[in-house]
Amino acid sequence: MLSSSSNQFTPLPSEETQVNSDQDEYDSTMIRSVDDTLDALLARVGYGRFHTTLLILCGFGWLADNMWLQTVAIILPRVQDHFKVDDKWIGTVSSSLFTGMMLGSFFWGSYSDTRGRKLPYTMTLAITSVFGILSSFAFSFWSLCVLLFFLGFGVGGNMPTDGALYLEFLPKEYHYLLTFMSVFFSFGAVFASILGYIILPSTSCPEPTPDILSPECDVATQNRGWRILLFSVGMLTLSMMAARSFCLRLPETPKFLLNNNKRRETIIVLQDIAKMNGNNHVDIQTSDLHDQKQQRDSSSNNGSSDTGSGDRHYDDYDDDDGGNGHGMNEQDGLLASPHFTNKSTDQGATDNTPPSGFSPPPFDSTTAAGEIFSAEAPTAAATYHRNGRTLDEESSIRTLGANSPPLEDVISPSHQNNTNSWSILLSYKWRRTILLIWGIWTFTSMAFTMFNVFLPKYLESLGYEGETPPTRKDVYWDYMIYSMAGVPGSVMASYMIETRLGRKGTMAFSAFGSAIALFLFSVIKSRTAMLMSSSSVSFLATLLYAVIYGYTPEVFDTVIRGTAVGSASGFGRVAGIASPILSGVLFTVKAVLPLYVSVVGFVFVGICIILLPLETRSLRSSG
Repeated sequence: MLSSSSNQFTPLPSEETQVNSDQDEYDSTMIRSVDDTLDALLARVGYGRFHTTLLILCGFGWLADNMWLQTVAIILPRVQDHFKVDDKWIGTVSSSLFTGMMLGSFFWGSYSDTRGRKLPYTMTLAITSVFGILSSFAFSFWSLCVLLFFLGFGVGGNMPTDGALYLEFLPKEYHYLLTFMSVFFSFGAVFASILGYIILPSTSCPEPTPDILSPECDVATQNRGWRILLFSVGMLTLSMMAARSFCLRLPETPKFLLNNNKRRETIIVLQDIAKMNGNNHVDIQTSDLHDQKQQRDSSSNNGSSDTGSGDRHYDDYDDDDGGNGHGMNEQDGLLASPHFTNKSTDQGATDNTPPSGFSPPPFDSTTAAGEIFSAEAPTAAATYHRNGRTLDEESSIRTLGANSPPLEDVISPSHQNNTNSWSILLSYKWRRTILLIWGIWTFTSMAFTMFNVFLPKYLESLGYEGETPPTRKDVYWDYMIYSMAGVPGSVMASYMIETRLGRKGTMAFSAFGSAIALFLFSVIKSRTAMLMSSSSVSFLATLLYAVIYGYTPEVFDTVIRGTAVGSASGFGRVAGIASPILSGVLFTVKAVLPLYVSVVGFVFVGICIILLPLETRSLRSSG
């Protein structure tokens, strides 16, 4: 972890008012060149303790996601006892959580693309912890459902924002760590099941016996376990939110900043990351943020010859103004609107106040950077060309903005436009990929939820031929083993995706394998065999989720990444809303019917994976 003296970033200039624009499309080659530029700079910054700390803090979001899913699944039978809910309605508890997760996924995913990753990074866990604690005081079945809905709205934002945030700080050669981060997702289930095993058996209603099939229970005093469990998980989430707030206060990601043409802030963040990693010799200059027009021209000349290499292929956009795209002018190698002129070239040449209206941070031994790193603030040995004028080669990065073009002159408003993000996502270039991704997330969620949410009830009700019926403690023990089986799945996924199987092959293997394991679970009766088959489902489904969570943000460009992951996660939550209710109805007809539907769902997921057009392992290796 970072020491207390090196856990803060240099304060960045405040946000400027964004400029409205009629631009409805973006130059995808320019966006790709921005990504390539940042990938090269992040490689120079290298991997270090900053990234390890961020891996843990972002992993907390994924841990919370699955921890709450498993917690709700574990308490379902006890909530049913407490409020006397029928089997066909008890799934409403999980559906309420998934409804909130769905809306949270769409909202926070789109927000992170248009306004930045920073606020969702903290707010999602804050909302989750508050409503998680409040849910332990629910006074009725429906009040519990409402509170879990708002909890879901918070926790639902973790998947689309945390993965994208971590990826955009990560050097490309370490992208496999995004898949490894899913180990936190697995540990979320483990923590929930361990707490359930410790708390619930002794704080729940008495179990039925052969002599007393329906023992009396004072739910106010004898069935408090589910409330204690919700409160405990809520406090654990609160501690994770506090760690995010105080251990490492993040700025925006460098890719988000550069995609919004905030070059000065991008350099500051990269310099700070290098110092946090103990790499004080990295010298990132303004000239390192390459001229985007040169990169676009190079990409357009060479990119068409890369077919079959596994790289993304971009369609050409109409360009009626000499290559700048939709009425945009070239200025300092960045796209600028023709409706604005740079007044600072004609006046205030010696003024140290930036035209954009903010003052540069102080540059002396008392600066934030100096306080944090106990070192002199970095300088940039850069020559910054602007309308024939240059800045002194030794001018500070912190004061570079004093002579930079106004933010309004260089910002590309379409990158901030939520509607435009959706139009890009649904364009011909991305349509097939996003539709298949939506199908994968939707049917994976449906298949796994129909099995996972009702697993405690399956274990209690299916019974074992020729064996003594399991006690609740036995059930929670089996559920804990089932949860732990998912942990090696996450680790195995990070290895398998780098083999010849790649991302697609690993996902297909785990999807079809999950279908086979689920079918075996539905037909066998031995407790040992059921435990082995359910653990196989946990291992393979976790492996599948691990790669899905890594593949989805990896395959899309930065400007649509949050929207893509958020919408995919949202559709997964839609399936999660319907699955518990459908499972409850099917469960009353025949206990194994939901399992058969899950088998079909995983088979469909495997088919969608095979049809995906892009293998991101090739993208990374060729990048």
